[in-house]
Amino acid sequence: MRVPTPSLLGTLEFKIYYVICVVTIANMIHTMYQASSPKRPEYAGYKGELSEGWMFGRKIDLSDGQWDTFRSHLPAFTGVMLLYVALNWAFRLVVVRRVSGGFLASPTKVKGFLPTLWLPFLFATAFAIGLSGVSSVFILAIAGGNYLLAKRMGGHRWAPAVFWAYNMAVLFANEYYRGYQFGHMSPSLAWLDEWRGVLRRWDVTFNITMLRMVSFAMDYHWRVRQEEEASVQRIDALVANPKTEKDRVENSCFAQDYCFANYWAYLLYPPLYLTGPIITFNNFISQMRYPSPSVSVKCTVLYGVRLLVSALLMELILHTVYCVAISKWGHWETFSVYEISLFGYMRLSFIWLKLLIIWRFARFWAMADGLDTVENMRRCMSNNYSLQQFWRDWHCSYNKWIVRYVYIPLGGRKTSTWNTFVVFTFVALWHDLTMRLLQWAWIIALLFMPEGLATWYFNRPRWTRKPYFRLLCSLGGTVNIVAMMIANLVGFGDEGVDKMLAKIFSREGFAFLAVVYVILNMYLQVIFEWREFEYRKEYAAANKDSSTQQWEMADAAPSAPAASQARGGSDSPTLVKRQHRAG
Repeated sequence: MRVPTPSLLGTLEFKIYYVICVVTIANMIHTMYQASSPKRPEYAGYKGELSEGWMFGRKIDLSDGQWDTFRSHLPAFTGVMLLYVALNWAFRLVVVRRVSGGFLASPTKVKGFLPTLWLPFLFATAFAIGLSGVSSVFILAIAGGNYLLAKRMGGHRWAPAVFWAYNMAVLFANEYYRGYQFGHMSPSLAWLDEWRGVLRRWDVTFNITMLRMVSFAMDYHWRVRQEEEASVQRIDALVANPKTEKDRVENSCFAQDYCFANYWAYLLYPPLYLTGPIITFNNFISQMRYPSPSVSVKCTVLYGVRLLVSALLMELILHTVYCVAISKWGHWETFSVYEISLFGYMRLSFIWLKLLIIWRFARFWAMADGLDTVENMRRCMSNNYSLQQFWRDWHCSYNKWIVRYVYIPLGGRKTSTWNTFVVFTFVALWHDLTMRLLQWAWIIALLFMPEGLATWYFNRPRWTRKPYFRLLCSLGGTVNIVAMMIANLVGFGDEGVDKMLAKIFSREGFAFLAVVYVILNMYLQVIFEWREFEYRKEYAAANKDSSTQQWEMADAAPSAPAASQARGGSDSPTLVKRQHRAG
């Protein structure tokens, strides 16, 4: 680890930055609040998009359909999750402990359908039927087809190509036929279309399920390939007592664990079924056998408090800044360049906070059930200046999934030049089959190239040791921030985004952009120093652990044979080398 740089947080330079940042942020909040005032003439144009609120006597902006649906169904979702978690804990304490006590004492004795998945299997099936009604038949047929392909093709050279072709065809077919209709198959079956459950368009959320289907198929494929290179006993030895998340993800399960019952419970696991976070099949089964020690009652409760605070913040924003309704309205003629820029920024911030709450809600219930998943939003959207870091921290579980099942099988860093375009093309098609999202994906992929080149050229001692190196970084980071905002507004903004961008980058907006560029450079200096502050804590903790281990080793003073075994002598088992290969 490199030695951290001295802290600059208390210097005069940074005190000036603090003042400028505080004044700027306060002005941003005041400007957005005033621009959303009912006294403004524009209010009459979009007030029809607003709903009755409960804060400050103001209306609330619920014009985003996804957020409105989640918010309105939140009590029902909470009730179902409470019921599921209570039943599952009672089932584990009573039924699993009595009927399969040997599994709890020695989890590796049971191979195949795990006792901890008996109730989730039944509840998930009922949950899917309640949500999708008779359309659950389509879900079963699609999932069953993927399972049969995995079992038949697993281990073959072209298996990954077949798995991907099947699952991409499913995505296109789901979109084209809009979830399928029994009436289109036969007029005599049309009456079944009236029993499509609460979630009539089950295909809209099926994209998440598709990721799990690929995970199962590829994990099983790699398990079969391992058996060609090492004995079953050596592979199975890695199942017991995984130490880290990496062990859970990369170490294969027992061959018998890749059964349909476990697969079905994994696909429809209630807390994560609709939204994620995404967890691999290997990791899921590993935690059903060995619960993660990182999940505790205290940790879960504190996480629930964070979820509640995030939800209250969203309510406050939607009562005071009508960014979604104004963006959907799309008439920017009477707004200033400054106001338009702020609404564009808040539109993206709303998307970030909306997804953070939805994913935290799902992760919270998974934690309450004893399952540890990845935090999807690891950093605030505004705390990013690097494109690569931004995509690692935005929908983090999806990023990890892509790295494991797309990026590495296609060659990883060796083929990153074209690999990045393939990855983001898939990301766009997975989100929605529109040309607009494809344009967004290719813009993002192109933006990776200058950042990669700049990092390669300037990340050398002759530059990093210069006192002005952080200024060079902020100059490039500011360009990155502006470029990322433009790209994401193109991909996820509303119909009037072209008019918004045209006014911002007009002659009128040139002076404003120049001021913004300077302020963002100052802001990034603070962000850089904050990241260095985080690194100092990591560095201190690592040194402390290293010193403790050295003292323990000195106190223990093992004999020569014992020391030889500790370093991995002839009696030490050899670990199976994982090989992630597409073929």
